[in-house]
Amino acid sequence: MKLSDSDKEIDTFSSVLSRALKARVYLTFRDKMRKSFSIIAKGWYLLRRYILTIPRFDLFLQGALLIVVFLESYSYLLIRRNAGTGYLSSINEDWVKIGVAGAEFLLGSLVAWSGRGFRHFALSGWLGLTAVSGLIVLAFPYPDSGRQSVQLCGGGSISGYNDVEVEPIDHYLQVRTGFLVLTAVLCALTKISVWAHGITYLDDHEPESGTYFYGILISIRLSLGLSAQNWLQHVSVRDDWWEAQVSLAMLTLMFSILFTLFPHKMDGYKDFEELEYNCVLSAVGRMLRNKPLMLQVAALSILNTAVFGYVNFDTASIQAKFFVETLRQDPRTVRTIMDIFRSLVIIFFVSIFRMRFSGRRSDGVKSTTASRVGGAVCVLVAAFFAVLAGLHCNTGELAGFGGLTEEYEQPSCSAECGCISEKYGFSPVCILNTSTTYFSPCHAGCRKYEDLGGFLLFSDCACGPGRAIRGACNLASCWLPYSLYLVFFTLMLASSAASFLMQGMAILRAVPRRDKPIAIGVAFSIVGLIAHGLGHMLYMLIGYLTCGYSDGETCLLHDFSIWSVGAVSAALTILSGAISILASRSYNSNSS
Repeated sequence: MKLSDSDKEIDTFSSVLSRALKARVYLTFRDKMRKSFSIIAKGWYLLRRYILTIPRFDLFLQGALLIVVFLESYSYLLIRRNAGTGYLSSINEDWVKIGVAGAEFLLGSLVAWSGRGFRHFALSGWLGLTAVSGLIVLAFPYPDSGRQSVQLCGGGSISGYNDVEVEPIDHYLQVRTGFLVLTAVLCALTKISVWAHGITYLDDHEPESGTYFYGILISIRLSLGLSAQNWLQHVSVRDDWWEAQVSLAMLTLMFSILFTLFPHKMDGYKDFEELEYNCVLSAVGRMLRNKPLMLQVAALSILNTAVFGYVNFDTASIQAKFFVETLRQDPRTVRTIMDIFRSLVIIFFVSIFRMRFSGRRSDGVKSTTASRVGGAVCVLVAAFFAVLAGLHCNTGELAGFGGLTEEYEQPSCSAECGCISEKYGFSPVCILNTSTTYFSPCHAGCRKYEDLGGFLLFSDCACGPGRAIRGACNLASCWLPYSLYLVFFTLMLASSAASFLMQGMAILRAVPRRDKPIAIGVAFSIVGLIAHGLGHMLYMLIGYLTCGYSDGETCLLHDFSIWSVGAVSAALTILSGAISILASRSYNSNSS
């Protein structure tokens, strides 16, 4: 059937109209796409111009380190909960820390070497892995709160200690522990990436500000970072423990995404010789042959051993030398204000060194200068350790302790009370009539209590007539030495932070620019082995020898010989300073 002329005209008109409509739709779509791309381009320009800058990278790096340290601390607190020790550190936690140190030693150099060509992406990747591991922990919830309350004689609980009493059955114990350990390992490796990739990214763009960048991270690590367990321990034993876990993991993931947006190079970046991609062993070998670098790494490792070894025994020292309850907040010995004061002092002290050694040379502070200053500050740190070792007070008598070095035995007057002190640790009370301090209300045989706005009064005590009060009998007379201890502990950390800063900058300046990431990686590998591995075992031995009351795996109270921890730290700090000064006298053509 043939089409008429009118039909042909209609078909022609329809096809023309269709093509016109398609063309118009295409042009409209193209215009919209151009506008969209224009908006995206402008947004990206503004993002690169005002957000993705070196100061913002530095700010995000500070936040990332803080969150990773908090996540690591929280993982160890949850490991304690898995072990059934609540706030008390157990032998299981010590072995986990040694295992993490082994991972740092074996993988630290590889972490730094593998990401040196794309540092912001490498940092992002490690943050992402850590976040994922932390989120997986949430898949294995606890059956109920895992913290035993401080108890009265006969098993009655004391609400004034803000704990709960349960004996849950945990079906996910093994698998949760596995992922918590994995999270702790990844946190340690991520911290290496922060230093090896984050700091070197900043230092390559603004080497004159290297001391500023390094110093503020040290301040965060030794101020807010060391307060993490104090702030999080009460949360870790509650039913809503998962809220902190998911918050920390998601914040870690957020920083992971943020670092992917930064460019490989920014304005001010200076190119240098090409990186070597053949083998990590050649780069590691080059670092091991660098004598000033190895001396400085040895000094830094010993200083880490001294400082963090003492920090691990800070609570034990306070308990043994002042009979102050530290695992829970006694209203008369609150340390929150001192924690805030400590952070301010550390930041101020480190800021002096940051301002003094930043911006004076275009390539930053010299390695020889940094080594000498770091070594000299170690003398000040050792002096503070010596003061901490000597500070104590007349604590009076603790029932059950026959002497300074003898093992503790529960008083016979409370033998029938069925006390389970290994669940809650040192919680001293004072029988007022006899002025005798007891390890806990249960060990004093007390069966009743009154809560007067946080101040606890006990009565019906089998070990003495009259009433008992929370806290040691000589708490008032020990207040001044205890306060001085907190002040000198803060000064020790502040001066240690300054020494960490200068010794760390000496490592950065002891190698060519291309080797800075691998130098940091090798340094932290050796620090992991010496300080967190061998050094931790040294302090474990000291803790074992000075323990006065143990339930087998956990030391509940040390005797007065715990002062030796401060003496050992002082000696190690002097050794670190001597090696650092020796490193400043060693010449290497790569030093700047």
